[in-house]
Order: sequence, then structure tokens, then C-alpha cells
Amino acid sequence: MWFDKLNFPGRKKPLKLYHRIVFFFIIAFTFVLTLSFIMVFFFSQQLIFKESQATIIQYNNYIINTIDDNRSLLLSLPENQRLDKISELIYPYSKNNLLLSYRLFDNTNHSYQSSSLFNDIIVPDTVNKNKLSLFNNTTKTTKNQLITVDSFRYNQTEYYYLGSTYIFDNDSLITIQIIKNIDDSYTFLTTLFILLISVSILSLLVIIFIGIYGTKSSLKPLIKISEATKNITENNLNIRIEETGNKDELDQLIISVNQMIMKLESAFDTQKRFVSDASHELRIPLTVIQGYTDILKDWGKNDPLLMDESITAIGDEIELMKHMVYDLLLITRIENNYFDDDFELLDLSTIIEKIYFECQMIDSAHHYSINVCNHTCILGNENLIIQAIRGILDNSSKYTPTNGTISLCCYSNDASSNIIMISDSGQGIPDGELEKIKQRFYRINDDRSRQTGGTGLGLSIIDSIVALHHGQLIITSDFNHGTCVSIILNKH
Repeated sequence: MWFDKLNFPGRKKPLKLYHRIVFFFIIAFTFVLTLSFIMVFFFSQQLIFKESQATIIQYNNYIINTIDDNRSLLLSLPENQRLDKISELIYPYSKNNLLLSYRLFDNTNHSYQSSSLFNDIIVPDTVNKNKLSLFNNTTKTTKNQLITVDSFRYNQTEYYYLGSTYIFDNDSLITIQIIKNIDDSYTFLTTLFILLISVSILSLLVIIFIGIYGTKSSLKPLIKISEATKNITENNLNIRIEETGNKDELDQLIISVNQMIMKLESAFDTQKRFVSDASHELRIPLTVIQGYTDILKDWGKNDPLLMDESITAIGDEIELMKHMVYDLLLITRIENNYFDDDFELLDLSTIIEKIYFECQMIDSAHHYSINVCNHTCILGNENLIIQAIRGILDNSSKYTPTNGTISLCCYSNDASSNIIMISDSGQGIPDGELEKIKQRFYRINDDRSRQTGGTGLGLSIIDSIVALHHGQLIITSDFNHGTCVSIILNKH
């Protein structure tokens, strides 16, 4: 049963979410149900007892009003007949109140009682034991009188008692004593109590059933998520969890989990492709080095020209490998936020002007120009920004014919962003290649890339630098007419 799995003290196994929700749900409803039960029973009890008190007070007032209304008739009768006449007048009302008993007597020792109950109950022992106020109220009229009702127990039966003295005339008093049996009220309260208990137990059972069933249904998507995540491995990232269609928090969770799986799938694919490409790129120089090493080992030792060629080729391949390893390390550092603490306020116009003069001095085969160079400030790492701009200019110089034009500019695009733009009049990039050139080790033409000394990591590094600065790298190209590279960065 579910309650066997609750996390009681000393139990090592933690309580599951499903059981915690059901358990909390049942406790909360039990508390609310108990509170409702107590309030209903308490207010019902007060209402019933007050109604019984109001009945006995109303009966007392009725007797007094009857005496008032028939005063002339009563005064015309002898004193020994007055009480009987009063009982005769109130009989139509008292015959319907079987739980009420009353007794009347005057100051001339005449008395009348509707039931022999008074002789048994209203005795000194009962009066003293229950501290009854036999004649608590004295009045001439029914107006502005404070009437007190006492309660007492006699022979396992509960009674209400009211006693009052009515001034009939200057020489005559009439004492009224009324007793009401309130066992019917206790019987009703007992029935109400049993009914409330039964309804509460039935409601609790229904709530337990609904709670278990409802919680299972509500948590079914979570169970699916749990089962799906258990089956996820690096070789099985094509799993997607079906949405419930309710557009609720669980659907949002499912969407987030599916997005996470997609990102993991993309990351693993990128990692596999990266490892494969890196292995391929490193295998080529290692093969070249191994080949020249074998040549030197076999017959190159005695051939100075072959030895010099082999040593030069091995050095070139080692240099290429060194650059490749450096680039891979740089990408790893950028993606792991290694340079975040080195950010400072930078003026892009100063950086552009500095790089412009450097290019004019180093590269005399191309024409460099600055179209616009406004003062624009960003928060970033100066060395990385310079490396990104130099990397773009290096690509432009490699693929732009001699005497071609390379233009630089920086300006504010709007109130929140700055743009660095580098354009050239080179051979451009085919339309089908624009989406791929940012990938690591990707080359449009492997032979051409190796001839120009590229590793296929340049644009990937630049893209990582721009992403580190929360910017965007946009490349547009017109094949055989030139390329334009834009770096969009947030203003400081």
C-alpha cells in the first residue's frame, strides 16, 4: 500500500514525490474537513440551545401576556379559580408544546401545575445542587425585562428552567415556573454528530481515491520524462517527449527537456565532428612528418639536399600543428569563459585606426581604407577584439587579388549597438557555403586552404570571440565580387 512507503523517522528510503503530494493532499483536506466539522457542529449546537431558550422565554411571555389581556376577567373571579382560568386560556398554546411543563401559584397558597414533574424535580436537593434561581424575574409587563434561563440535569435528563414572579395587583402575585426537556436537542445533536462523522469519513475516502488517481494522472508526464531521461545516452539522443497539450507548467517542462536533449544532441554531434576533424587534421601533418622521418632513416642521411628538404618540411608541419593546437586551446578557453575577468572599456575607433595603420605597413599588395570611424565604446577584451578583426582582415587579404580594396569602418547602429564592418573586393564565397564556414575545420576548398596556411579554425575562433562579447557575426558575400563581414556588439 502507498502508506507503507511513507518516510517515517528511521526510514532510510526517501519519500517519493507522488507519495509526498498524496500525503500532503490528504493531511490538508483532513485538516480542512475537521475544522469544518467542528465549526458546523459548534454553531449548530449554539443555534439549537438558543432556540430552546428562546422557546421557554417565549412561553413565559405568552403566559404573562395572557394574564395582561384577561386581567378584568381574572379579577372578577374568586382567587381560587384564577390559576385554573389562566391554564384554560393558555391551553391552546401549551397543548402543542409537549416538552414544556409549567406551574403557577399565588401568595394565597393556591397552585396549578401542568405536570406532576414539578413535585419530583423542583425539590430542595435539586435546587441546591444546580443552584437554580427559582424566581429570577419580577415584572409587571413583558417590556424591558432581562430573563435568565438555567439548565440542570435530573435522572440523566437535561432541562431548562425559568422562574418569574408577576405582580397581578397590589395584593396579589402570580409565580410562574417553566421546565423544558431538552433531550430532543441532544438527540438531534447526536444524530448530527454521527451524520457529520459519516460524511467526513466518506468524503475522506473519496478524497484519498481522487487524490491518488488525480496525482497519478497529473504526474504521468513527469513519469514519462523520467523514463525518457533514463534511456538517453550519447548514442540515443533522438528521443523526444510528447507534450500533453494542456499548455501548463508540465508542458513547459517537457519543452525545456526536449530543448535540452536537442542541445545535447547538437553538442555531441559537434563534439564527434570536432574530434573526427581534429584527428583528420592532425593525421595529415603527422603522416608527412612520419614520411620524411622514414626517408631520413633509410637514405636521407647521406644526401644533404634531401636532408635539408626533410627538415624544412618537418618544421613546417610542426609549425602548422602548433598553430592548430593553439587555436583549439583558444577556442576551449573562450567557450569556458576564461577571459571574462579581463573585460574593460574599449574605444573601437582607436582599435580600428591602429589596425588600419598596421595593415598599410605590412600588406602593400592591397589598398586599405577607412570609410567611417566614429567613437564607439564597448566592454570587452582588447586582445580578443583585435585578434577577431585581424583574423577577418587576414582572410580578406588571402582571398583578395593584388591591388584589391579592403575597407574598414565602425559606427553606432542605434542606441544599443555598435558595428564593425570589413568588406573586400575578393573572390567571395559561394551562397551554399555561407552557413558552413563558421564550423570548425570546415574549408570551402581543402587544397586552397592548405596553400594559404589555414587550419579551418579561423572563423570559428572569431565567432566564439564575438559570442563571448554577446555579439553577432554576420557574413554576406557576392561570389566573385567580394565579401562583407559585420560584427555587431552591444554598447557599454
